[in-house]
Amino acid sequence: MAKATDNERLLMVLDTYGLVYRAFFALPPLTTTRGVPINAVYGFTMMLNKLLNDEKPTHVIAAFDKGLPKERVELFPAYKAQREAMPDDLRSQFALVRRVLEVHKIPVMEIEGQEADDIIATLASQAESHRERTLVVTGDSDLLQVVDENTTVLMTRRGITDLGRYDPAAVRERFELDPRQLPDYRGLKGDPSDNLPGIPGVGEKTAIKLIKAAGTLDALVADPALAGTAKLQRLVEEYGAQAQVCRDVSVVRRDLPIGIDWDHPYRAPSDAELYPVYSELEFKTLLARLKPSVEGLPLFTGEEHLRGSYRSYVASVDPPEFVKLADELRALGAAERVALAVHEQTLGVSAAAGSGIAFGLSALDHDAVRGAFTTLLHEARHVAAYDAKRLTHALRANGIAHERFDDDAMLAAHLLNPTRTFAEITDAAAELLQLGLDADAASYADATLQIIDAAHPELEAREQLRLYRDVEVPLAPLLARMEASGIAVDTRELDVLAIEIDAAVARLQRQIYDFAGEEFNIGSPLQLGNILFGKLRIPGGKKTKTGWATGVEILQGLSKEYPICALVLEWREVTKLKNTYVDVIPQMLDPKDGRLHTVFNQTSTATGRLSSTNPNLQNIPVRGDLGRRIRKAFTAKSGDYVLLAADYSQIELRLMAHLSGDEAMRRAFEEGADIHDFTARQIFNLAADRPVDGNQRRMAKSVNFGLLYGMSDFGLAQRLEIGRQEAREITAAYFARFPSVQAYIDRTIEEARRDGYVTTILGRRRYMPALSSSNYMLRSAAEREATNAPLQGSAADLMKLAMVKAERALADAGLDATMLLQIHDELIFEVRREQVHDVAHLVRDVMEGALALRVPLEVTVKSGDNWYDVEAMNDL
Repeated sequence: MAKATDNERLLMVLDTYGLVYRAFFALPPLTTTRGVPINAVYGFTMMLNKLLNDEKPTHVIAAFDKGLPKERVELFPAYKAQREAMPDDLRSQFALVRRVLEVHKIPVMEIEGQEADDIIATLASQAESHRERTLVVTGDSDLLQVVDENTTVLMTRRGITDLGRYDPAAVRERFELDPRQLPDYRGLKGDPSDNLPGIPGVGEKTAIKLIKAAGTLDALVADPALAGTAKLQRLVEEYGAQAQVCRDVSVVRRDLPIGIDWDHPYRAPSDAELYPVYSELEFKTLLARLKPSVEGLPLFTGEEHLRGSYRSYVASVDPPEFVKLADELRALGAAERVALAVHEQTLGVSAAAGSGIAFGLSALDHDAVRGAFTTLLHEARHVAAYDAKRLTHALRANGIAHERFDDDAMLAAHLLNPTRTFAEITDAAAELLQLGLDADAASYADATLQIIDAAHPELEAREQLRLYRDVEVPLAPLLARMEASGIAVDTRELDVLAIEIDAAVARLQRQIYDFAGEEFNIGSPLQLGNILFGKLRIPGGKKTKTGWATGVEILQGLSKEYPICALVLEWREVTKLKNTYVDVIPQMLDPKDGRLHTVFNQTSTATGRLSSTNPNLQNIPVRGDLGRRIRKAFTAKSGDYVLLAADYSQIELRLMAHLSGDEAMRRAFEEGADIHDFTARQIFNLAADRPVDGNQRRMAKSVNFGLLYGMSDFGLAQRLEIGRQEAREITAAYFARFPSVQAYIDRTIEEARRDGYVTTILGRRRYMPALSSSNYMLRSAAEREATNAPLQGSAADLMKLAMVKAERALADAGLDATMLLQIHDELIFEVRREQVHDVAHLVRDVMEGALALRVPLEVTVKSGDNWYDVEAMNDL
């Protein structure tokens, strides 16, 4: 039995998604008096309480899925592809489940791109290494493979309280197999719930019989005669490899970078802590079990939502209704401020907390409404929005051109908590107001005002108002204009490139097959690994649970000595170009104007950098001729215009010189020296009359940029392909020549550990909770992030500020130039040809003067008919 005694610790790990699913389908529909579905969270809470009371664990962790592991999908692309979408009534309850876990102080463990099974297996393995016992609670029989003498599985059977207990003996009694044989068993019989076919015609009994006869699936595939009958032998011969793939994707990982905090055992919450949550969720039965000592609390409350006097014209169709709506909009014109928010195809307007009106965007087609709304926007002293960029697009689509916003509640919320995008206003209201919102545009507009009122004092206290008002808020409508402008694409160039890429793919395939001695699926990690490390016996391979590792980190190190590895890497690069850009971009062009309209995301990164989607232009390749030539397809709209590219030179190194105050580094930039040449002279102690050779400059460049990302001497040794001792000596020489850089890094990490965050020049914060983690890997990664985040974030702030200032300056100068793209440290403009020099001068001056630093900023300006052929404008 896996129950804790007085002398041992018992870790209980919850397969949370599976348990919540079980509760949802086991219980009939239940809702609160406000119509909020609660059957899943109620069933889960009942199950949790029973488990805690019966098993008495000393430690509890709730594991969550967070996407599918890339390696499993690569191994078997159809993995779980058939699953239906989650019911809406279930999806909404996971946030409530997390609240229950939070009140119990049960830590949630989830990793991007990993499944809960792997988290659970890793935790069980770690507990075993500490000689502690683990109890896994799940509804997934696949997790029975983790059962051993120290790990027991409780499996849901019927309802929410009927659980089967599996130790090794119970597994053998149920399957006639050891737990370690269950992945082989699953590989043979398949699993429809995960879309794993196994071997057709092989069910549970036959799969057990085959494993018992052969011992392992691999032994069976190696000798199909072990199947015992001619029919089964043929099936194994035909589908054995498929069964192995199904097995490989079923094997759980036990090596994820997570850890158990044994120093903080589970402590049951008090009734006073449980009461507000149970009351909000209307768990009447559970509320009745709480002790009478809970005093001073209301007898019963529902979930608290934002309340106000809201009027809706969404369903209005008659002319008198639109006249009345227009009158209301005109009446709001005298207000000190108005807030706007979009919900689906409705628009909300609020001029005071607790009030608001909502109407369909289509109402703007009516002259009276359009006129009143336009007047309101022009006369209002202060206009606020939730997601001004989205609102700008929505208004433009309905014939209203308004781009002046004084506040954006989404951006304010993101600055206060940069780990969240706050794409939905409900998230911001929950975090800043601790209130739920009804799905109503009037309520959203009211919440916009109240979120801003809550956020402003905090932004001021954090000294972030300048960043908010001068950078983020004015940037949103600018991004909307950039998205609306798009960029011209010459599909003929992509057609030419597609032919060359197809030829390159064919050539690379032939060369790879020649080295391999046979044809195979190069895109299959399983087949590629078997060729490289099985058949060809290339040394240095790494075997994982799902086969040989064939990632870039493995092949890159082998590519110089083994040409087939270099060819595979090149093949991957060109096929990615084809599948990500060359074949896709023509399909994404707007049929109305033939231009590509990417979407810029302002709150998607914690560093402050913009990202782009549909497509992701931030990942346009910069290395390799084929990759760079994709830029040739991005052109000016006509012969009367050219593209102008303005690029900050070595911005993060300049920011390091500014922030660290290192005199040597500052002097190099002030004198206009080549920073990598200068660094090479410093760390290799070269005399002034001695030239820097290419290898020394390459090494210096790696040191310069590597240290920005907190690279260790081990990482530097790998990058430079040198010994660790030599890398240590180079690092020591670097910091000896630039002592203030080392001091800055140490100071930044120490302050971040003390304060919990790092800041940029303009006050953007990046929170670093993992700096205090007991897990070495997480703590080390956080230290590297703390080193780079102020530099990367300051570069983002600088670029955003430059964008805002440059566009204003262009408008004030009356120049025909449109900002189209922002890619890392580069801005792309479409400029009338005869004005290109005027625009270049202005843009360069604005960008170089955007912020006053202790080192000069340098901007390189290029122009040309397309993005690939831009050339430096040396005559500026």
